[in-house]
Amino acid sequence: MLLRIRSPAGTARINVEPTTSGEDFAQLMLDGIPKSDEQPDPSTLKLSNQPGSSGESVPFSALVGRTVGDMGFSHGDLLFLSYKPISADPQSHPTTQASSSHPHPSQPDPSHPHTHTDPPLPNTIPLKDLSHVQEHDVDIYWYSQNGKIDRKRDPDFCRHGEKGMCDYCMPLEPYDAKYQATNQIKHLSYHAYLRKLLSSRPASQTAATDLPPLDPLSLSVMDPCPSGSHPPFPAGICSTCQPSAVTLQSQTYRMVDHIEFASPSIIDGILSAWRRTGTQRLAFLIGRQDKYDKVPMGVKTIVEAVWEPKQEGELDGLTVETPWEDEERVSEIASWCDKGLSIVGMIYTDLTPLPDDITKTLYKRHAQSYTASSLEMLLSAAYQISHPLPSKMSPTGHFSSRFVTCCLTGDADGGIGVLAWQASENAEAMVKAGIVEASVDPGIVRVRKPGEGEYIPEVFYSYKNEYGLQVKQPAKPTFPVEYLFVNITHGFPVDPSPLFLSTSFPTENRPGLHDQSLEMVISQLSGLLRGSDADISDTGTWPQRIKEEVKKWLSDWHLVAFLCMQGLFSLAEQKILCRAATMHAHPSDRNALEELFASGGWSTLLTIAESSSSASAPVQSNPPSRAFGEMGIDSPHTAGSSANISAMGDVEPSTGGAGGGESGAGGGGSGTGERICPHCTFVNEAGRSDCDICGLPLDG
Repeated sequence: MLLRIRSPAGTARINVEPTTSGEDFAQLMLDGIPKSDEQPDPSTLKLSNQPGSSGESVPFSALVGRTVGDMGFSHGDLLFLSYKPISADPQSHPTTQASSSHPHPSQPDPSHPHTHTDPPLPNTIPLKDLSHVQEHDVDIYWYSQNGKIDRKRDPDFCRHGEKGMCDYCMPLEPYDAKYQATNQIKHLSYHAYLRKLLSSRPASQTAATDLPPLDPLSLSVMDPCPSGSHPPFPAGICSTCQPSAVTLQSQTYRMVDHIEFASPSIIDGILSAWRRTGTQRLAFLIGRQDKYDKVPMGVKTIVEAVWEPKQEGELDGLTVETPWEDEERVSEIASWCDKGLSIVGMIYTDLTPLPDDITKTLYKRHAQSYTASSLEMLLSAAYQISHPLPSKMSPTGHFSSRFVTCCLTGDADGGIGVLAWQASENAEAMVKAGIVEASVDPGIVRVRKPGEGEYIPEVFYSYKNEYGLQVKQPAKPTFPVEYLFVNITHGFPVDPSPLFLSTSFPTENRPGLHDQSLEMVISQLSGLLRGSDADISDTGTWPQRIKEEVKKWLSDWHLVAFLCMQGLFSLAEQKILCRAATMHAHPSDRNALEELFASGGWSTLLTIAESSSSASAPVQSNPPSRAFGEMGIDSPHTAGSSANISAMGDVEPSTGGAGGGESGAGGGGSGTGERICPHCTFVNEAGRSDCDICGLPLDG
């Protein structure tokens, strides 16, 4: 039988027999990659039944011990080979693998905590090397500002002229307690907290003043012990290597002061899936940090888009893959769209319609119940640990995190509101050390009982009793979850100026609701060009109105990410595509659209659109999803999910394009008896059984 293998190196056709072993089948696919191209990294080779991340995939190791006949492939099937090249170049066509790797710290699993050990002075960077830490632009900006709070002349107490100054009108420090109380600021900003730490140091020119002011909290056992007086843990432990007791208090500062959603459509897009299915959804927030003027030296997170990972929603929860496999690739594409754009947090729904009025939602998160459950808080802390904030003010080169968590839930009026928070530094340290675990009561966190070979330090929490006295109480074995997070305000801009202007392309990883496909891209692009006499393949004939519509259509995060993951554009062309999608926000990129029109990837896309519009009916290529199900191999993409490969359904035929009509798996037809090849879309003469161009059967 003949199988088509599409990879970043192009499309290859290989001939196999049903008795061909999986090892020989894999070698035939690798032989189809030209030696002049970048060779694949063997550990990243995957075979899929759909392009990009939209389908199910299996690693090459799943082919061992099988034959092609066992896998259920049919003559003419189109398979997709993805891999990460050993060294990416600008002319490569990366799909789901990032061209450069920037690994995050390992993310702990809150559902399986265990005692964690750290070496003495964990991960400490020499002071001379801290200068190489790449900090965020907003941090660099606040370092250059004095941060003082200006005050106007007080007409009641000031006894000087307009150009004078006294104690009643002199600028205040950004951490001034009276100013906080007057303006109802509950938490210091991160940079105001830094200024407060630095202010307590003597103003002498000594080496001590150059030491980083931050001291990351570690509750892990030191291994080996610095004293060297006993065997390594767990064979021995002493007061030097064991962590100190923990006293929990409300954190006085927060890393992010405000969350700003660039457009209401971001929230509406997530809610639309819940409204249509009734199941919960989760998405990762894509945005950047900027200065926030409502609090002294404040920092806000601006959310520009979301990315929904593979997940399985339920009425009262959801299952999502962890760790998130596409994170590096999504972060890379986001960074091409705008400087500083990255993964900044996550958002999910917790919505339940009222039984007696389904138009309203249940108000379940309030002061008398809980804001965030213990399980959610531990998950937030785990994600924050894997997304640390780079900082020169810490001896380790990083401190805490700016990863935020948002929840869409019912409010007091029966509507839908947003709750936002961050796990505290104590929460991060306790989750990393495996000290705490979730409980059945959502508002309570449990301190774990140490198992064999484990050490759990004592945990206390402090609060004011009914007499206004500060009281310390041991957490035996629980304490309130409020000690592990800080609230964050949120809102929308008065004058919205989103980075992405369009939301017409479907959201990724929503099987059964709406699917992303190249046919959808062609259909939308053809719809923009259908109303003009312009030649589809010649952008020089397009009127300015059409170019403006295409520019707005391209300014869609989900569309840009989909095209970058298809392998249609080279690495250099993908960067141009991202610049063209956001050129309205960057005057220096005014020629990005013309550069995109002149690229080879765009020409290929227009050629496909032209051939599709010339056909009398659109063609839907049916992926061999059944074959993947018969392999009996769980896809690695569904880790953490109850779904498997066999659960995939066949893709429904799409409609659209010039001429309308429908086509099934066996090829389309027209009034003249012509037969359209379902594989390459060539229009064959009547009576043909095989395609004149690709030689594949017209019956599918």
